[in-house]
Amino acid sequence: MTLSPELKKLLQQTLKIRGSEVPLHRIMDILATPDGDVSQAINRFRDINDPDLRRAFHNCAVLLREMANEAGLRAAWETGSAPSSNPTPSGTSASGSASKPKTEKKPAEKKVKFRPEELENFEDDASRDQVRVAKVYVDGASKGNPGDAGIGVALMTMDGKKIGQISRAIGKATNNIAEYTALIEAMKLAQRMGVKTLNVLGDSELMVRQMTGVYKIKNPEILAKAKEAQQLRKGFEKFSISYIAREHNALADALSTAQLKQREKAPEPDGTAADFADLLGEIVEDPDEGATD
Repeated sequence: MTLSPELKKLLQQTLKIRGSEVPLHRIMDILATPDGDVSQAINRFRDINDPDLRRAFHNCAVLLREMANEAGLRAAWETGSAPSSNPTPSGTSASGSASKPKTEKKPAEKKVKFRPEELENFEDDASRDQVRVAKVYVDGASKGNPGDAGIGVALMTMDGKKIGQISRAIGKATNNIAEYTALIEAMKLAQRMGVKTLNVLGDSELMVRQMTGVYKIKNPEILAKAKEAQQLRKGFEKFSISYIAREHNALADALSTAQLKQREKAPEPDGTAADFADLLGEIVEDPDEGATD
């Protein structure tokens, strides 16, 4: 198999984990076991730290993507159709005549609406110090970027029971500051609830990559927030942060915008709950400001 110079360089970066002699494929074998996880691998090999391991995983993903591109392979979910048992050359129909490329249609996003009582701040005292492992969904929103900003946090057991949540306006801030503020408040909430292993889920890919060491942080304000979050993570026995698509973060998204919507248009004195629910629609969030922050 002949590799291009670019792929060879990617392969060299992928084979080794920075600062360790353990090859990445050995770690992946461990993760493939029924009870394998990242923390287990780090505890087993003391010369591996979490940011370097996650960087190696990222390099592996990039390598696979580039190899697929070079080989001209695309997954069925990328093309929007199931693979055919009798493939025909691109741009040609089964009869051999030229065909026009089909324009892929993206499915319309379904807006998830929550009742006002579902977006209230709370901490479940009955669950305090009873849940050792939890997941938390986080999101930040800013109108104007910078502008009026809010945060949303939904802390849950691993099977999806809510044990605490936060919906709060934080004044004027950028979207990135709002994202980090949500992360910090989520970690503080989890510690108040006695959680020992925390899995953070957020739709800011920039923040996740900064927190895992893939991206460097140059913005001083963002850097200060990141250092605060890194300090808080030391209070957990195990900690992870992962990126999820926005459509899988609907509750935290609604929590982050609820207070902004209330300030924007307060309900009439004789308004009904249904009227108020209409105020809790989506605020269009600004995208991440770029990987240089």
